[in-house]
Order: sequence, then structure tokens, then C-alpha cells
Amino acid sequence: MTRQVPADAGRSQARQAAIILKVAHAMASHGVAALPRNYELFYDALSGRLPQLSRELAALGSNPPQDALDALGLKHHLVAHAALAADRARTAGQETLGEIAGKLRLALLQKQVFKDELDHFAGRLAADPVAGLSEFADDAARLRDAAGRLTNEESALQHTLETSARRLAELEGDLAESRRSLTRDPATGLPNRLALTAKLDAILETERTDQPVALLLASVEGLREMAEHHGGPVAAKALAKLSALFRKSIKKNDFVARVGQQDFAFVCRDVSAENAEVIARRLRQSVTELTVTLPGRTHTAETLSLAAGIAIAQPGSTSADLLSQAELALAGARDGTGILCYSAAFGRGRSAA
Repeated sequence: MTRQVPADAGRSQARQAAIILKVAHAMASHGVAALPRNYELFYDALSGRLPQLSRELAALGSNPPQDALDALGLKHHLVAHAALAADRARTAGQETLGEIAGKLRLALLQKQVFKDELDHFAGRLAADPVAGLSEFADDAARLRDAAGRLTNEESALQHTLETSARRLAELEGDLAESRRSLTRDPATGLPNRLALTAKLDAILETERTDQPVALLLASVEGLREMAEHHGGPVAAKALAKLSALFRKSIKKNDFVARVGQQDFAFVCRDVSAENAEVIARRLRQSVTELTVTLPGRTHTAETLSLAAGIAIAQPGSTSADLLSQAELALAGARDGTGILCYSAAFGRGRSAA
């Protein structure tokens, strides 16, 4: 059975094209360099996906300096800025190590000076054990001064090492955050599509065939329209509620990710197709019961709905197979069935409204 692309997919593509044109125009009018990371920054700001980023970018005004734009991208852990964060962390790490090396050289130099003074003093005592008291006092004073300089350098080195250790720990945290940004959705904190693919690959490589794995691909209908009609803050509120709901709805060893503007994915282990449909119906009911109040309209709330496509892993399945099957099932579910489970003879797939 051949399925046509749903009408809302065409509208979605048109909206995406409009946003891209808006991004290009905004960057040109603000005199922003056509760098890939700047495109991502403006896209995330203008699409309403990150309302706080939108406000902070607007506050920069016209002709914002690149450093200020990069600071925003790093603050919000945008994917395109992960490489920049890594480069800055590497540069800072090299500078820190260079400072430590410089302090070590000074400390070693002072130790050598102290050793030379000590050798000179010992040599004088050996050569002239009955030297005059004044000469002995002069030598002792030089030795004392050298010991003082050595102590000062050792204290400075200790301070540098402690400071550098804290700085390196911060850099390690920055690098870990930049790595996480590659696999995390910044708006919800949930894993993203890249993380989902990695999770599926890991599970499919190790899972036993008697413990089936289900992939539920869910679309929260109305979320995109909510952002367009009521603005980013309302959509952000809805996303916060949805992400909290979805986290609570899965078992400890299951997995949820945000894979699109209104699309989420759930990986459930040791479930049959029937179990997966029950889970999908429960998610659908929970989303239907969710309400999002509008600013200044206490008694007016928006509601959402959910459509879900289900794919069950078969022996030899890959993550690409499961994603493709779940996407086909979701397209069918959006046609009106609400929930659809993919089968080999798709078109006669089982469905549950």
C-alpha cells in the first residue's frame, strides 16, 4: 500500500523554509557573518525553540560582535558551538599548563641557586674551618636569603598548582558539557536524535532476541501551532510539562528523547507489540489531559494530542531500520488512526485508536 506524505508535512516544510529565509534576512540586516554557528544561533532564536535565547539575542541590538554571539551560543550549549567550546577549553588548558611549566622552571632555578649557595658555604667551611665570625655571618646571611627565595617560589608554585587544578577541573566540566550538547536537546534537556541512534545501536548489539525492543515515535500535535500562535514562552511551558511527563512515564531502563520540534521517541525493552500499544495509549491519554494556560488568560488553556508509530525490533534490525519503520507507522497514525504499529505487510498493520 502506497502512502502519501501527510498534508501537515508539506505545511511543516513551508514553515521551515520561511524560518530559514527569516534567519538569512535577520543575519544580513544585523551585519552578522555567514558562519554556520551563527545560522544555528539565529535559527534557534527565531524559531521560538529557545525563548530565553531569543530575548538575549534581541538585547544585543544591531551589528552584535562575534564574541557576544559566541558567548550566547556557548551559554545555551548549541551543537554548532561545541567545537568552539572545545577549542577554547584546549587553548585555556595549554595556557594553564604553560603557566605551570614557567613556575616549575623558576622553582627549579631557585633550588639551584640555593644548592650553589649551600655548596659554597660548605666549601668555605671545609677550606677554612676557623674563618672569621664576620665572614661566617656573611655566608650564613646569603644562605638564609637563598632559602627565603626558595620558600617563596615553592609557595608560589603551590598556589599555581592549586589554582591550575581548579581551572583544569572547570575546563574538564566545560568539555563534558560541550560533549553533552551534541547529544542533548537544549530546550528540554532530553537526549536528542543523535543520542537516540547511539542508544538503539548499543541496545540492538547486546539485547537478547527473547527480550524484544520497541521504538515508539510520537508526535505531539498542536505544539508547533501553539508556538506560532501564542509565542515561544507558551511553547516552552508546554515543552517543560511534556518532558516532565515523559520522564515519569517510562521505566528506569527505558529511554526518551526529543527528536524534532514536536516529535519524541521512546525506547522500551522487553515489550511486545501489544504492550507497546498500551504504553502509547497511556502516553496519548496523558498528553490529552495536559493543559497549558495562556498569559493573562487564567481561564483559557490550550490542549494537545498525540499520534504514535510503533516499530518492534526483529533479529538483525538496525537503528536505521527501526527509525524508518516507526516513521512510516507515525505517518499512518497521523492519517487518523492515532496509534499504528508497523508490520512487514504495512498497510495491514495493526492499529489502536
